[in-house]
Amino acid sequence: MERSKPRRRRNRGIERLKSILIVVLSLSAVYLTFRALVQNEVRSGSQGLLGSVLSLFQDQESTAPSNPTGSSELTAAARPVRIAVYDGVNRYAVQYNTAQTDKLFDTLGILLGEALTSAKAPGEITEQQWQAALQSPSVWFDFLGNIPLETLSAWTGGGSANHVLSGSARQIAVALDGQNVRLYYHNESDGLYYACETAVAYTGHMDELVSGYGGNGTFFVFELGEDSGYTGLDPYVLISASTPTPPVYRASNPLSSLEESLISELQEALSFQTASYPIPNGIRIREGQETLEINRDGTVVYSTAEDTASRYLVGDSDVTEVIETTYRLAADTVGRYCSAARIYLMGIEQTEAGVEVSYGYCLNGTQVSLSGGGYAARFTIRDGQITAFTLRFRRYEDGGEAGLPLLPERQAAAALEALQSEERELVLCYTDTGGETVQADWIAQ
Repeated sequence: MERSKPRRRRNRGIERLKSILIVVLSLSAVYLTFRALVQNEVRSGSQGLLGSVLSLFQDQESTAPSNPTGSSELTAAARPVRIAVYDGVNRYAVQYNTAQTDKLFDTLGILLGEALTSAKAPGEITEQQWQAALQSPSVWFDFLGNIPLETLSAWTGGGSANHVLSGSARQIAVALDGQNVRLYYHNESDGLYYACETAVAYTGHMDELVSGYGGNGTFFVFELGEDSGYTGLDPYVLISASTPTPPVYRASNPLSSLEESLISELQEALSFQTASYPIPNGIRIREGQETLEINRDGTVVYSTAEDTASRYLVGDSDVTEVIETTYRLAADTVGRYCSAARIYLMGIEQTEAGVEVSYGYCLNGTQVSLSGGGYAARFTIRDGQITAFTLRFRRYEDGGEAGLPLLPERQAAAALEALQSEERELVLCYTDTGGETVQADWIAQ
């Protein structure tokens, strides 16, 4: 028994040496790791030491860069400029105020997304049924431009387009019809009205969303009667209780000086890397048969020779892909430099040159009309690729002052009726003729 004691002591000593060796090796590994990270930090100069350490434990997919013109940009494109919510007794509506409209849409936009994604095939209805829907518990949305419904369903429904929806619409309503909630819209393509069954629940869902707003004295023209003084207006003009007071905006041309940094940013956004050469009004870049001109008057023009492949492939069978591709180009260019303005989809149409997609500027829920045409960006698509586009750069900044007092809507409507007999829409519009400021006024369209 006594002879075994030295052996046990030897065994314990060996185990201690093993433990000490493991600790030394571990410390050496930690030292070498930190030394490598510090050397990497010195070389890159862009990431902190803690960030380098954490990066060792991050999954590669989680560190992939996000697309700055991805879903967030498309969500912004889907926001309306006017919303009216009716609980069956009172109507609360907002227009000509982007902050208030966005806030309201953050709450009520879920109804639109649910209705669009779950909508069944549309059926034609009468205008009287459309008006009845607006006087039922409902939410009415006005997008200012004409948006293909399948595209709008993708933008508001998480990316999945509802292909049973056809045509394009500017004004859409989600309204209660009996015991069911239906999607209503005015198809801008044929001028007719349509309704679709949806899976939106009213009790315990839509009824709670539309309640609690009360009324703010806003009516549609068709609700006011023939002796109201608004008979010369489109029936779906929203008449507010008070005359709006739109602000004055400072306007400028971001391309007037053609700074080198700005040119580089535009080249990167438009995928042109070749060196430029001067032309009388700006610069020109040529790559093969493709030409990009950046002009000091604020225009950027792209063209490609006929039967030549373009670098901008969009496909021609999916309208949503066409719009999303062109919207990203518009957002990365004119949208990037317009400051207080927002770009919106004006419409998409078939022309002799091909499919044309247009985007406009919007200031505080009010459209901007540029001289020589109202669009901020226009793209021509033929054979699944963008063959030409024109971008019109303008920057708008809030000047911190109110504009001149506007005529009350009733007086503006009376003046309009005296000038023309047909019903027209009375809206506010900023007319930009290239000056240093823009102010809003009533126009008929």
